[in-house]
Amino acid sequence: MGTGGLATEIWYSGPVVRRVAIVSLILLTGLVSYASVALRPEGAVIASWWPAAGVAVIAVLASRGSRMAATVGISIVAMLANLLVGRELGLTVGYGLANAVEAYVVAQVASRGGPEARLDGIRDVGRLMVAVIAGAASMAVVGAGTAALVVGADPIATFFSLVASHGSALLVVTPLALVSRRLRRGTRPLEVVLQTLSFIGVMLLVFWPGTTLPLAFLPLTALLWAAFRLPTVVVAIELFLMAVMSIRLTNIGGGPFAEYTAPDPALAVLLLQTFLAVYATSALFVSAARNDWGAAVVQLSAREALLRRGIVSSETGILIAEVIDGDRLRVVGVNPTALAALGRDSMPPTWAVSGIRISEKHPVLGLPELDALIGKGRSGQVEFETQGRRFDVDVAIHEGTIGASVFTVVFTDVTQRDERERRALDAAEQLRDLNRQKDDFISSVSHELRTPVTSILGFAEDLEDAPLEPRERVAAEVIARNARRLADVIEDVLELSKLSSGAAIARPAAALDLRHVLALCVQDAEGLAPTRRLEIRLDVPDTPVVIRTEAPALARVLANLLSNAVKFSEDGGLVEVSLAAHGDGWRVRIEDHGMGIPPDQLAHVWGRFSRVQDDRHRDVPGTGLGLPIVRELVEKRLGGVVRLESDGVSGTTALLDLPSGTAENPAPAAPAAHLAASD
Repeated sequence: MGTGGLATEIWYSGPVVRRVAIVSLILLTGLVSYASVALRPEGAVIASWWPAAGVAVIAVLASRGSRMAATVGISIVAMLANLLVGRELGLTVGYGLANAVEAYVVAQVASRGGPEARLDGIRDVGRLMVAVIAGAASMAVVGAGTAALVVGADPIATFFSLVASHGSALLVVTPLALVSRRLRRGTRPLEVVLQTLSFIGVMLLVFWPGTTLPLAFLPLTALLWAAFRLPTVVVAIELFLMAVMSIRLTNIGGGPFAEYTAPDPALAVLLLQTFLAVYATSALFVSAARNDWGAAVVQLSAREALLRRGIVSSETGILIAEVIDGDRLRVVGVNPTALAALGRDSMPPTWAVSGIRISEKHPVLGLPELDALIGKGRSGQVEFETQGRRFDVDVAIHEGTIGASVFTVVFTDVTQRDERERRALDAAEQLRDLNRQKDDFISSVSHELRTPVTSILGFAEDLEDAPLEPRERVAAEVIARNARRLADVIEDVLELSKLSSGAAIARPAAALDLRHVLALCVQDAEGLAPTRRLEIRLDVPDTPVVIRTEAPALARVLANLLSNAVKFSEDGGLVEVSLAAHGDGWRVRIEDHGMGIPPDQLAHVWGRFSRVQDDRHRDVPGTGLGLPIVRELVEKRLGGVVRLESDGVSGTTALLDLPSGTAENPAPAAPAAHLAASD
């Protein structure tokens, strides 16, 4: 269940509990309706008070969906109540419909068409008042029209009688089911008992049979006690008690309204209903205002606590003070850093009570430059040095909404700040030095490994060409294959090290036909897996596509992207390669239909040694250096942009955007071996 009122808790409960509760409320509406009609003054067309209206609204508020089922139920039980007391059929039908319309209108307006209505604050009470006026007026229009047509009653008098009767009932009964459960906390039981007994005693004093003193104002004092001090639920209960006691005791001749019963019963009823409506409105608004005030106090207390924690724990010295009586500075908050800057271990108690006198002859905070700014009521900046530390002080003055001035004084320890900056610079230099050492180490080791691996690879290739026994040939192929893989890794590490350190030598840009370079790279990629029956489909323009760029860098980028597309494609799959104009340059699109890359890992595959973390990708050999090399070459050498797109299921698309940098006489396409040469 939620933390709202009874209607909200029924709304959020399970289907069985909710339906039983709604049916019970509808039956209670019929029972109360019957009692109200049966106890109406003799000969009266309408009842003097209609508490069933409030119960009906609760039933409609608690129902889900369109609320029409509960509304129809209200109409039926209201008609049955009128039939049982012998009312005319026309009045029975008209009043039944009027009660249903009223309940539906009040519920919709009070809840704004949503699942719940509350009485937490002034806005909620205001919405309830609008709902009560709209509902009572709609009921009165239908009811007065019915009474005029069926029994010839005065429609104007009937209208106002119905508005007063139903409006006062709605204001008294409905709040019982709208008060949020969380507003019942923090109650002092003893005070509740004392206040309730006092309220009942005042009501008995004012409305006791035989008492005719004009003391109708007296119960308001007890109600305001509850509204100011106690939860709204207590106010709602006491409003209901007030209605029951005042109506019952007035009917037996008690209270200030009883003297009007004999000469003018309608006037007595109208006075009593007005009394209930005024008191209910006053008490509910006061209680709602108290709730709003309490919520504001809680929020302000939380913000103040957060601000104080922030000030106390801040490394920057902060002092906040307000000017009182025009010549005193009262400190509202100060942290230990500010006190240390002022040469104090703690704040004198008088600073926060009587304040510090602002005078040119006497020190304020003990720093002449700072005291001068405060004395003149100006914002500004000062510097001072104390105990071997230098401070910058920013003083700002703010004019409050009620005329009070507030000073904020911020102490910045310049010595400490400079020390932190120096340590940060030293740490950054150490990191750069470590990074250089790491690159030097990797480069040195890779160079040392390149020579023996090249020798191993050369002899392994000779063995492959030699006439060997089957078992020896398998061993030679394994040696050669792993030697090539190790050589590729060494070349990748060396290339990445050069690019990171800036040691790679940039080749001069040359004009070339991008179609020819792409065709050569596709031809090389087709030989990567001759036994897997892969098809690489190339789509390029019919006319030359001339750009100026570094041929070896471009070839390496295309080779790496095509290698990835081939490696991660299924056997017998398709790799589509296309070249098309894009903006001021050209776009190379390489799309495979393999396993794809999960979207949440697309940003991570560009990291060094990073690979997609799933079982399918782990089975494909690789070092995780190809894509970092591609990005470094594209962004630093080719002046382009590269990115990957994938849904993680149906393959990966690599998009390479290159600037044109066109020239009139393109160089002939170089052999693939030359294009892929190392820098």
